[in-house]
Amino acid sequence: MRPLSEREGTPDGLERHRELRDRALRGSPRYLPKLREQGKLTVRERLALLLDAGSLIEDGLFANALADDLPADGVVTGLGTIGGRQVAVMANDPTVKAGSWGARTVEKIVRIQETAGRLRVPLFYLVDSAGARITDQIDMFPGRRHAGRIFYNQVQLSGRVPQICLLFGPSAAGGAYIPAFCDVVIMVEGNASMYLGSPRMVEVVVGERVSLEELGGARMHCSESGCGDFLVADDREAIATALDYFAYFPVNHTEAPPGAEGRPPRADARSIAELVPVQAQRGYDMRKVI
Repeated sequence: MRPLSEREGTPDGLERHRELRDRALRGSPRYLPKLREQGKLTVRERLALLLDAGSLIEDGLFANALADDLPADGVVTGLGTIGGRQVAVMANDPTVKAGSWGARTVEKIVRIQETAGRLRVPLFYLVDSAGARITDQIDMFPGRRHAGRIFYNQVQLSGRVPQICLLFGPSAAGGAYIPAFCDVVIMVEGNASMYLGSPRMVEVVVGERVSLEELGGARMHCSESGCGDFLVADDREAIATALDYFAYFPVNHTEAPPGAEGRPPRADARSIAELVPVQAQRGYDMRKVI
């Protein structure tokens, strides 16, 4: 049989191309029922709600295409628009090995970060990942696009473009640093979590039993640690919150934030001096001051 590269221009080659593309777009359908049980959307559904219709230009769709169980290597990256403004996206596919990272996953994330920096556009991280795959560790760290480069790039992008994290599920081990380096973190209650070591690991190492929520749950991070900024009920609310937040921001540090026409005040614009008496003992109507 001729190599795939020699068959790409033939009818068989085109059919194989479509087959690989469709499989990458589907993810792993057998895990869809579990996703629905958790009240989650698929990665493609999330992106469809976040981005303008038909605007996604995907990068690395065929990563690990020849591995039957690793369509797109578990992550969707690319460029799109929100309200006509260009953005970059990185979205884990939880149906592919629980959204875990492999060598091509890391390369795709680093590439889209580099693209966001070069184009000076915001980067949205849609996180739902079990962390790095143990089987891929040896391939994830050598080279210019190694796993540690992800966090280096986040620091380099900080203050230059908005970095917005939507945390739909776990963000475990080294992956927990992605939300921590973002400007804002939106967490789905009951599903989102962020931790370096699992509850089982904590028990083995320090002898303390804790639940996942106590260790790194969404409510804990949004009310105690400060790593979470918005606590939302589901995926749709997370995306709506991200869109609302982004509406207040420019695409990068060189541009002014979006503006709106000013409105005349509803009340007469009297000065504070007229409303607040000089005598400290006298009362006044704070509502008028506000």
